[in-house]
Amino acid sequence: MSLADHAATAAYLRAGQPPVRAIAPLAAGVWCVEDADGRKVVVKHQLFGRLTQGTAYDLLEVERDVLGFLHTAGCPVPVVLGIDQEAHYIFLQWVGARTLDDAIQDGDQVPTMQAIRGLCAIERTCAQRADQLEPRVVPSANHPSLAAAWDEAGARAHVGIKQLCSHLQRPLDLGLSPLLEAMHDWLAARPAALGSVDYNAHNAVVEPGGTRVYFLEFAKIGWDWTERRLTQYTTSMGSGRQDGRICSLLDAPAARLYAEVSGRSDGARALDYHRIFFLLNSAALLCAALSGEPHALALRQRWKRPHVRLRQCAAMLAESLSTDPSAAEFRGRLQFCLSPRGGTL
Repeated sequence: MSLADHAATAAYLRAGQPPVRAIAPLAAGVWCVEDADGRKVVVKHQLFGRLTQGTAYDLLEVERDVLGFLHTAGCPVPVVLGIDQEAHYIFLQWVGARTLDDAIQDGDQVPTMQAIRGLCAIERTCAQRADQLEPRVVPSANHPSLAAAWDEAGARAHVGIKQLCSHLQRPLDLGLSPLLEAMHDWLAARPAALGSVDYNAHNAVVEPGGTRVYFLEFAKIGWDWTERRLTQYTTSMGSGRQDGRICSLLDAPAARLYAEVSGRSDGARALDYHRIFFLLNSAALLCAALSGEPHALALRQRWKRPHVRLRQCAAMLAESLSTDPSAAEFRGRLQFCLSPRGGTL
């Protein structure tokens, strides 16, 4: 179904407004609609809205309500202008077209501090609304589902270490596994927070002028760790770009800022660990694509130059975000494996 073909949507856009001048696609099922006065509105078709209609976790209603109270609390999210429940469209304030992924890839000056403060504000606001939000958690993101997904991520991280060493033709240090297991268990024991479960650098937008980062996609709410969300929001994979690379906004000063803003004295440590797991999971997927495994073939089409990406992944694993001794030992052992003669990757 195209946006232009839907009569109810067209009527909504015309009601009391200047005529529509242009409709441009932003992503699958998302358009920017510009009127004759140059004002813009984002229209998103909730493709799976019909499947959840009438449930407590109705995608369209959840996104409207969550964005509503987040905006009221001053969080960096777009304003909801309305919904079309019959056709499953939501109408949103235009906050820019440049995703955080594009901005990071192109080396733009991104307001990292604002992104960290904004995500922490979203977490606090969701926590204040926990009684209202918890019944609306999508089943695939409840506590048992998070625990199962985290165990899968842990297992894949172990595969990532082995495959990374294998593809870079380096020896494997067996002492890495118990260190990784200890970090996994420590993270698993931390309390999760309510928030979006669609967190990646494509679902955040840098406003024109580059002074603020807005967070998008709140149709599915669930439990996860804010440090995991922040890691993935601020890491760009450059999917689909010929010159795409793995790169991140996070560094040690950013991790210290997160610990301060979140009020968690161990926040930098948690962020450090979560990035290790994210990078090792990425390495496992890259190696699967390089090996021609069927489940990773589509990934190879999106992640260009997989050999280069794998080396970028290894280089980022060497970058510390905290002073945690376990993370430091893990990195030391891993880097000794990957460059045993003191050479560079």
